[in-house]
Amino acid sequence: MMLRNQDDREHILQELIIQLIQSERHREALDELELYLPTFPYQNNPILHIYAGLISLYLAQPSAPNDAFNAALLRDAQFHFEHAQSVDPDNVVAQGFLNRIPALFNTQQTRQANEPDSEEEDINSMVLDDNPKRKRVRT
Repeated sequence: MMLRNQDDREHILQELIIQLIQSERHREALDELELYLPTFPYQNNPILHIYAGLISLYLAQPSAPNDAFNAALLRDAQFHFEHAQSVDPDNVVAQGFLNRIPALFNTQQTRQANEPDSEEEDINSMVLDDNPKRKRVRT
């Protein structure tokens, strides 16, 4: 379909992404964007970069209240918002989210600083069993 409608390729991709988001298939939507965004004419479309940034930010959210954000996805979101702003300097959506991302990184660093090191956690969670388990005998 994209090959037949050369002039509408960007709009078709935008509609596809919206449909995937509405179907709660966010990872698939981001995969589609990551496939097309590096190529012409999609690379200079600020709307597609905004979509990629928003989806990355959504997927970066912690699944539990005490978990940290996914740092790689936060960096991806920041990259997409920066690219959208470089293509369209007046884009207030990109600027607004770019202003919020450093706070999310700081929140993550604070959470990591408050958590014990994994080695320290391993030592504290070790339990010694005085009664060794008996081996099962084959009959």
